[in-house]
Amino acid sequence: MDIAEFRNRLADSRLEPRILSACLAITDILAKLRPGDGQHLGLPFFYERLGESPDRDSLLPALSILSSKDGAILEVHGYLDDAEEGQLHLSNEDFRELLHNGKLAHPTSGELVSNPLEQVRIFYSLRGEF
Repeated sequence: MDIAEFRNRLADSRLEPRILSACLAITDILAKLRPGDGQHLGLPFFYERLGESPDRDSLLPALSILSSKDGAILEVHGYLDDAEEGQLHLSNEDFRELLHNGKLAHPTSGELVSNPLEQVRIFYSLRGEF
């Protein structure tokens, strides 16, 4: 499936109209990306491209849908914003564990990170097949 096909399926869905509008707007943004540019997309990327559009208000629920819906086009990832070592990307397993139980072992030292949800940043990437 490509982005255009995903968009068509999305347009035919029964999502709440405001959420659907935001999902379609984000899908249109993603369709314009050059190959290789869709691997590290943070919230500012989406907010900047939506500008003052009313779709901004539904960005977070739309991103959730685009990363969890059957055949999702986005994957959600995280990195630890470490004061000493900079951005440390989390493995998918570590990120899922953090979301599941709120605990995170430091990727380098292995020690538990205090308040990890305050130090982890979320980003999105296009799934490999898109």
